[in-house]
Amino acid sequence: MAFKDNGMIGPYQILEKIGQGGMGSVFKAYHQELDRFVALKVLHPAHQEDQNFIGRFQREARLVAKLEHPNIVPIYDFSRAENQPYLVMKYIEGSTLKHWLAKGPLGFNEVTQIVNSVGSALAYAHQQGVLHRDIKPSNILIGTDGTMYLADFGLARIVSAEASTLSAESIVGTPHYIAPEQATGRDALTEKTDVYSFGVMLYEIIVGQIPFDSNTPLSIIHDHIYTPLPQPRILNPSVSEQVEHVLQKALSKDPNDRFENVDRWSRHSKMPG
Repeated sequence: MAFKDNGMIGPYQILEKIGQGGMGSVFKAYHQELDRFVALKVLHPAHQEDQNFIGRFQREARLVAKLEHPNIVPIYDFSRAENQPYLVMKYIEGSTLKHWLAKGPLGFNEVTQIVNSVGSALAYAHQQGVLHRDIKPSNILIGTDGTMYLADFGLARIVSAEASTLSAESIVGTPHYIAPEQATGRDALTEKTDVYSFGVMLYEIIVGQIPFDSNTPLSIIHDHIYTPLPQPRILNPSVSEQVEHVLQKALSKDPNDRFENVDRWSRHSKMPG
């Protein structure tokens, strides 16, 4: 295994594993000549034998590498080590939104920052023709200076393109934030798919809990597809009518009933409140 502590991958010295998911592992590494820390994301071995999958991953890496936005984690390079494809990304020293939420409710300023920063990153990506498809608190990185970054663009898109039937194996990460049309394996996903997932994340932040939860991933997915949205103001009376309306629209089962895009959402709502 090339990717281990103190091992060398090209010019990068592997320091430690900092993340693990269904797609693969993330390592903190150091480039001595540039005196720079980076994050290396390595595909899981289960995907490395599929040349079509690797080709799509590489094309997606090229696309995401063109995204230049202050709230999107930039990609520096794409390479292979012992036939293992990996991405080289900016290393963000700090925490994640998931870690923040575990500490307790967020304040008005923090929620506003999330809406503005993540919303801006999503809107920009959509303008470039890129859908995220895996928006969730663990994919929001928060630097030590307070800057928020949207990470892991494209990976969920690749997996959903692979899946032709609904199964637990076709889902990247937690199903708690998946849009109904993505959960049913539709190929023609749009910006409204990200609007739904972004809405789930904001629902969790503002209401204080995720809208759907269960003992199994398929049960949660079933609820996203068929179960009416639990009304925010019933679960948390402090939520205003305006915010409740925004969440309801963003989390409509039918994509046609949602905001057309993140820009349209921002123009028609003031979050939070």
